[in-house]
Formats: sequence, C-alpha cells, structure tokens
Amino acid sequence: MQEERNLSLVQAVIIAIILGIVARSVGPAFTQAGTDKAICKLIDRLEAVRTDLDLYRAHHKGAIPPCESFEAVMTTETGRYEPRLDEIPVNPFNGLNTVRFDGEPAGSGEAGWRLDTKTGCFQADNDAACAGL
Repeated sequence: MQEERNLSLVQAVIIAIILGIVARSVGPAFTQAGTDKAICKLIDRLEAVRTDLDLYRAHHKGAIPPCESFEAVMTTETGRYEPRLDEIPVNPFNGLNTVRFDGEPAGSGEAGWRLDTKTGCFQADNDAACAGL
C-alpha cells in the first residue's frame, strides 16, 4: 500500500506566508514595468506629433497649424509633404487625445496634450514630470 502524504495546517500556513512574501517583493517590479511601458508609449506619440508639426512648420514658413482647425490639419493629408497622423494620439497616462493651447503650463491634466502657440512646443499635459519629456 502506498502511504498518503498530506500537508499539516502548520506547513500550509508557512507556505502561504512564504508565497505572500515573494509576491510582495516581486509586485513592485511589475508595477514599474507598466509605468515604463506607458512612458515609452508617451515618448513615441510625442515624437510622432512633433515630427509632423516640424514638417508642417517647414512648409508653412515656421507657422503652426491654426488652433481652431489643429486636429483637422494634422490628420488630413492635404499635400505630398503634409502631416499624416491618422488621429491625435491618446496620452497613455490620462487617456485623453485632446489638445489645449496656451494657458496653464503643461501638466495640469486638463487635456491629453498642450501646444504652446508662441514657441510651437508640444507637450504631454497629464503631469509636470511628463511635460518635460
């Protein structure tokens, strides 16, 4: 006959405590990985819009697209060398794809993005740390 081996209650509790300690020490690493991924997405989206803004400015004597038609201008192919965004990208931190112009410094969280019409600087608007990217 084979002898059955069962865990005692004390052994089960010890295993649960060890697994809890391991989970607690590994958890922050997964959280950091999610934040790093969002930062990478944010940077990629900033670069895409900034590249198209630079292209627009190069073909319009340094002018930026008009505020009232910014999205339409940036997402509509109007010429061979014009910007070609499919849509204004979503800011991965606040889920917004809106653009606000001037006003409060970037980082207020009012929109996904902020464009300074005087300098042409396009920034993330979710928080001050991301505004500096």
